[in-house]
Amino acid sequence: MTESGIKDAIAKAVSEENYELAAQLKSQLKTPEKAPPPPPKKAPPPKENPLPKPAAPSKEAPRPPKKAPPKGKPRGKPRGKPKSKARKGRRIKINLRLRQSKITEEDDSYSDQLGWTVSNEDFDEPEEPINKEPESITHQCSFCGAMMRIPKPTRDRYTVVCAHPECGHEDKIGF
Repeated sequence: MTESGIKDAIAKAVSEENYELAAQLKSQLKTPEKAPPPPPKKAPPPKENPLPKPAAPSKEAPRPPKKAPPKGKPRGKPRGKPKSKARKGRRIKINLRLRQSKITEEDDSYSDQLGWTVSNEDFDEPEEPINKEPESITHQCSFCGAMMRIPKPTRDRYTVVCAHPECGHEDKIGF
């Protein structure tokens, strides 16, 4: 088959919506060879300056030795953990001191004190709240039902004798 015949068969397959046949026929077509891209144009040579530029340090060139620290106050070991190079930021310096305003001798009446002060006042301890409980309790005789007021017992177990003259019953509580 010629190339034009293959193109006609592809057009017929597409019109019949047979896309699989069209794809097979298209793969049989010879792809035209593209011309290679033209070589890149060379840049014109730079103009020479009368003053030569200093050569950039290459990685292979030896580095100059580090400068010695300036003489003065001796530095001790660095405090804290070494900071990573990835985290660089501005360090905020904060003064945490108490400042006291100066008092001249002329102003004896004014006294300014900062920080903790000591007072000479003696505070009385607060009194314990007084629970006003009844000093006597009421008791009902279990035999005759008479109501009696008796002094509050100091023990858990106690006996109460009925005050009614005809009863005389003893109630034992806490036994």
